[in-house]
Amino acid sequence: MEKLCMVEGVPIRIDIEEGLVRITNDPSFRRTALGRAETPMGTLFDRVQVNHQQVFGRELTLDKESFIVEIWGHLYVHHLLLKYKRILKVVLVFGLYDRFFRSCEVIDCGERDKDPNRWLWDMLVPFRKILGRQLAKVRLCRFTEGQP
Repeated sequence: MEKLCMVEGVPIRIDIEEGLVRITNDPSFRRTALGRAETPMGTLFDRVQVNHQQVFGRELTLDKESFIVEIWGHLYVHHLLLKYKRILKVVLVFGLYDRFFRSCEVIDCGERDKDPNRWLWDMLVPFRKILGRQLAKVRLCRFTEGQP
């Protein structure tokens, strides 16, 4: 079920399934996600939980910090894929570059049985401040428009 979640006055496109939310990583989402660290993504998490509760009668079994780390992880990888596109297209053979890029265009955040990478994001939660600092170094004006 596709929905628009308003976060700080910006519409964020999401698609909700039971146990899973897909977030469209477009320029307005990137501006919102990278604008003020954890606050907007915490708000998005809360809105996703409300929508999931309304549609499926229960909240997602997902930790807020893990959700934020997963979004940040995808945004950082997306930035690196754009910034080092020429070299990564050579290094990541057999279509891996394109596969990674596609996985950054729509961010799937789900429960353990729906998201095979949940263990990774849960494991990275203690390092979220480091990841947040790395994202703060990204030149927002160009990256938010899909350039490194």
